[in-house]
This record gives sequence, structure tokens and C-alpha cells, in this order.
Amino acid sequence: MNYSTLLGVALGTIIGGVFAWLQLQALYRNELLEKRRQLPMLLRQIPGSGVRVAFLLMALALVQVLVPTADKWWLTGSLAVSYGIPFLWRLRHLRSPAR
Repeated sequence: MNYSTLLGVALGTIIGGVFAWLQLQALYRNELLEKRRQLPMLLRQIPGSGVRVAFLLMALALVQVLVPTADKWWLTGSLAVSYGIPFLWRLRHLRSPAR
């Protein structure tokens, strides 16, 4: 692997991992509110999700501007994988018969 590929994989993994972590934190918070029967209104949820999406777009734009040598295909692939793995683990845990 060359430097641009490694840079793309590293940046994609970091951005995807942080975005997945933010999404999971919001999911856990909403599940906790659901257990307490304090469901948040839709208008309260929208700003939080908008901020998370804005973070993702800003991070991707910064990578485009500050690190133009990073391989964009590897960045996109590693972002998708690092974002998807936590949700696949969660889905697997929810589908397991031991639950």
C-alpha cells in the first residue's frame, strides 16, 4: 500500500468511527428516554441529527481541502465499513436468541 491509500484508510476509519459513536450515543439516549416513557418530540431530535450530519460533511470537506493526497476511494470504503460495523454488531446482538 502506498501513502495515499494508508492516509485514506486512516482518515476514513477515524471519521466513520467518530460518526458511528455519535449516532450510537444518540440512539442510547433515545432508548433511555423511551424506557422512561419520556419520548422526545420530533422537533427536539432534528437539531441533534442535523449537527451530526453537519459534522460528517465538515469532516469530509476538511479532508478534501487539507489532505488532497488521500485516496478518496479508500477513504469512502473505510468510512462505510467503520460506520457500519458497530451497527451490524448491534443488529447481531438484537437478533441473538440469548436475548
